[in-house]
Amino acid sequence: MTKKCVLVLMTAGCLAIPVAGAAQSLGIGGRVGTLGLGGEAALSVGERLVVRGGIGLIPFEPSATFDDLDVTLTLPTWYNVGVDVYLNGAIRLGAGVLFKSQDPELVGTFNTSQDIGGTTFTPQQLGTLTGVIDSSDRAPYVLLGFGKHTAPGVGLFLDLGVAFMGDPKVSLDASGGTLSDDPATQSALDREAENFERDMRTYLRFWPILSLGLRIGLG
Repeated sequence: MTKKCVLVLMTAGCLAIPVAGAAQSLGIGGRVGTLGLGGEAALSVGERLVVRGGIGLIPFEPSATFDDLDVTLTLPTWYNVGVDVYLNGAIRLGAGVLFKSQDPELVGTFNTSQDIGGTTFTPQQLGTLTGVIDSSDRAPYVLLGFGKHTAPGVGLFLDLGVAFMGDPKVSLDASGGTLSDDPATQSALDREAENFERDMRTYLRFWPILSLGLRIGLG
């Protein structure tokens, strides 16, 4: 269903291109939100159609809890490309694709004993928990937006939407502990990875898009 929505909006955008004529304008902007801190460029190819692309960096490492384990996440750089179809001068529907630079990674360091895949490990036995969250390198998105990037002058814009990431696949490892290299420890980590995946289906299968930005229309 989500792929059909993206296809419909992109098709509508392509159909609008022939009527664009020479009326093209450019806009640039900066944004902050769930796609990180970054910038965008937009090209108007018709009165109601804008092609838009951007990049977002996440300059901090958020904390998260999966299966009662507290970890720190390193999130990727996001790239977006898509089209916005304007319902009027400011309200728009958008669709496109998100790309990520790498898979998110996680790290956990503990001061107390932890249940890992049904087995209890002390911090000295486990060492540092590391992992990779593997998902598709690209994800379709849909959004509702406010503000026209290519309108003359300076203004604000807001994006509200969701990207469809699919089911994550998690791999876990441990290092620096007295039992880190024990095959039984890796078996426990594999079981724990399955628990992580179940939790992440709730949080990471759908990535929210919330971006607030300042744009400048260059005419």
